[in-house]
Amino acid sequence: MKRLILLAAVVLATPPAGAAAQSAPATLSCEGAFDRNSDHKRLVSVFGAANVVFGKIDGAEGMDQPATIVNGKDKARRLDFVWMDEKARKIPNVLARAGSTWKTDDGVGVGSSLAEIEKLNGKPFKLSGFEWDYGGYVTDFNGGALANRKGGCHLGLRFEPGPGAPAKALEKVSGDRTLLSNNPSALAVKPVVSEISIGWPR
Repeated sequence: MKRLILLAAVVLATPPAGAAAQSAPATLSCEGAFDRNSDHKRLVSVFGAANVVFGKIDGAEGMDQPATIVNGKDKARRLDFVWMDEKARKIPNVLARAGSTWKTDDGVGVGSSLAEIEKLNGKPFKLSGFEWDYGGYVTDFNGGALANRKGGCHLGLRFEPGPGAPAKALEKVSGDRTLLSNNPSALAVKPVVSEISIGWPR
């Protein structure tokens, strides 16, 4: 009986195959796996070798982009790391996209509404018009709370119109133009965050 209890304790204490060597972070921040000095090797150490691969992701204008992909088989926990120093795979720009459950340390998540982000920012901000390659990106937080982050990284956000956005309202806020987050026409299409990025100044 004692032997069975001992074996059960060993099984419970043994980490699953591919488990991370360190405790994986719970939120997106400027620290740890996401800090300026992070690299591909650190991601392997933090998330586990089985959960980290180097490959290609969709980039701007239909182009593929080299990146380290973390948790690629789990849409909710996936992160894409695009490297500013691509050859050495250092200095990350971290992307969380549609379906992700990652959030920043101040609560910004995929699916957050335009009004929610404006409230967190403490003031209206600027974003590009929708429905084109660079559509929906925040271009300026206007000195709000989201403009500066503890640790010095930059927060990037992209919005997309909500499901069933009225076509006439969408026409007013689409294309290469600059919008304010409190613009009634922008609010009418109920935009939500579709992409979060944590990056570093060059």
